[in-house]
Amino acid sequence: MYLFSSSKYYNSVEQLQSLDDPWPKSFFNKNITICADVKSPNIVYKIDGGDITKCKKGQKAVAVGNYRNGQNETGWGILEIETFADFSEEIQSYAAGLAEGKILLVNSLAKNDIYWRHVELTFTQLTGINDGYEDINISGDYYPRVEFKNNSILLIQMSGDFYDLEHVFKKNPNLESEPSHCSGFIKITEGNEDLLMSHVSMAGYNTMNRILKLYKFAFVKENKHLHCWLRSYLANRLSKTARDWVQLFGRYNSGTYNNQWTVLDYKLFKPKQELPQTDLIWILEQIPGLVVSRDVTWFIKSYGYWPSYNIPFLSKISELSGFSAKGQINNWWRWGFTPRAKIFHRDHKKVKDLKTLRELMRYNNYQHDEYSRCNCTPPYSAEASISTRGDLNRPDGKWELPGMGFRNHGSIDYKGTNFELFKQLRFEVVGGPTYGGPGNLPYFSWDTTKINTTHFGQPINWNFTEFATQWTTNIPKNII
Repeated sequence: MYLFSSSKYYNSVEQLQSLDDPWPKSFFNKNITICADVKSPNIVYKIDGGDITKCKKGQKAVAVGNYRNGQNETGWGILEIETFADFSEEIQSYAAGLAEGKILLVNSLAKNDIYWRHVELTFTQLTGINDGYEDINISGDYYPRVEFKNNSILLIQMSGDFYDLEHVFKKNPNLESEPSHCSGFIKITEGNEDLLMSHVSMAGYNTMNRILKLYKFAFVKENKHLHCWLRSYLANRLSKTARDWVQLFGRYNSGTYNNQWTVLDYKLFKPKQELPQTDLIWILEQIPGLVVSRDVTWFIKSYGYWPSYNIPFLSKISELSGFSAKGQINNWWRWGFTPRAKIFHRDHKKVKDLKTLRELMRYNNYQHDEYSRCNCTPPYSAEASISTRGDLNRPDGKWELPGMGFRNHGSIDYKGTNFELFKQLRFEVVGGPTYGGPGNLPYFSWDTTKINTTHFGQPINWNFTEFATQWTTNIPKNII
């Protein structure tokens, strides 16, 4: 049986020194302001540019948006939206959505239930995004409202839910039921100096067009059967604690986009002090018909880290989802035994700061790492690592399992933060599949890859380096 042992702390912590650099200067920059009449705000107006003083007499700014397209420099676009408290939450939601839809346009139930209230506000915002995206209003006058109808914007939000539905209805025979969706990791450094958190997304390489977003709504947060995308959005809006988040997300389980979610409550962390006994880290695991959540603060207190690799940790979910049975057949599906679990357990002690956190989360040395070996030809898999690279496996190889072989799948980013960055809602990112490192992996290029799929709007070469977000929106100091 694979057992965890107590972590030994390292003796030094390297502090963040070089991440206050500005955004790359070559970013394409676009600003927009949404104005409304103070006395009659039912009609809003768009003004190009982010100067809120340019609203007409008798008007005030409802929302401002800023978009920087650094896709070809860093692999990311960056969007910021801010609304102002002079207007109702409906007007703010619509204006925020309208600003997003316009700025990203490529030219050519219970009334008193706060949860359902924000369902309405979310769809109001989506209506604004869609109005801006479709750009059908020649006059420039837009009417804040909510529309529940199928459109391109809604379908994008539901893409994760569709993944599981495609399995159920067998719409895509090429979909593989494999656990290698994402890698997540939380690490406490020596002497509780710092608390680090990171995530690596895994998906098809054709999905690498993405945007880093910051929303700053002037909403009042009150103390009081939906698809996954909407439940996660609402939990982010309404929760104040990790326990709140899992409770809110667990409502109205749709049974789609079934995953493990890890929630870290940074405000409970005090540098150089003992970690709290409870409520620092919660996890939630979802399958159709059942959501189970647990406080796992004890785990990081005992072992110094928390790993996540989309294999159920909770025994009931593992049993009912079939992972327990499949784990008896192959360790690929077994919590604590799968390659990523073993690498995390072996190497978590190397993580001391953001640099070493990034190195672990971008790690892939599949040709030489013992945990990347398999009963395959060749005898290793680039899918058996923290940041996967299915494109580097041989198309003519023979694989123990389909998910170990050549396929349009791999790590497509890295996001990581620490206590100081998180106090400013900042984090470090890298766009694109992992490259270099101890395995000396080649960077991903559409010119050389054997993956054959559409990739409209993407840069050809994905050899970007890390940078830290630096928002132009005013963020209060020490927000946590």
